[in-house]
Amino acid sequence: MESLFEKLSRMYREKRQIGLLTWTYASVAVIVFVIAGVVALINQSAGVALLIVPLIAIAAMLANVIVWALIRFIIESHEQNEKSKARIEKQSSKNTKK
Repeated sequence: MESLFEKLSRMYREKRQIGLLTWTYASVAVIVFVIAGVVALINQSAGVALLIVPLIAIAAMLANVIVWALIRFIIESHEQNEKSKARIEKQSSKNTKK
């Protein structure tokens, strides 16, 4: 079974930044959530105050996922348009040569 570090290293080598970013936000959220739970056992108001950090991490993760999806959509649609234009130009140049 692949360890977490090995998985993150593989994702880094494969240049999957969005996956790394998602794992980082999720890890921060879980770790701080657990710490907030332990702190809440000692001091309830401090534990509740610490819960703001995981909520911000989750909100940031969701915002990044949405932005990455939009960027990917825009880039892929632009590439498709360029390929279509090139194909049309190639076909029209073949038709004019005949």
